Amino acid sequence: MDTASIVLLSLFGLFLLVRLVGYLGRLGIKQITARELDQMKGMTMLDTRTDKEYKQGHIPGAIHIELSEVGNKAKKLRKDKDLVVYCQNGNRSIWAIKRLMGMGFTSLYNLKGGYSAWKRIHR
Repeated sequence: MDTASIVLLSLFGLFLLVRLVGYLGRLGIKQITARELDQMKGMTMLDTRTDKEYKQGHIPGAIHIELSEVGNKAKKLRKDKDLVVYCQNGNRSIWAIKRLMGMGFTSLYNLKGGYSAWKRIHR
């Protein structure tokens, strides 16, 4: 096998590993799409992006708590309500959900694709 083939196979293997780790990180976390969110009523939305991102646009009615502050400020949220957590693309919110699970929240959803996905269908 030549060097170029080895490099390509290595890169492909690395890509698969990253995808697998991302998948494993989402196990046990319910996903909701932006279209599904539009159909649901009574959902509390938690925006975990930075202040700058939030000020550039957010889902109306969303509560803003930056990811780094979820442990302290989420104590004010009701644990018995459905909570949709989102960030820009749907990755940082996974970390927030894991933190919330540790705090006893049970009805959590990750907005698949994050604010970017929601924004695409609400132009």
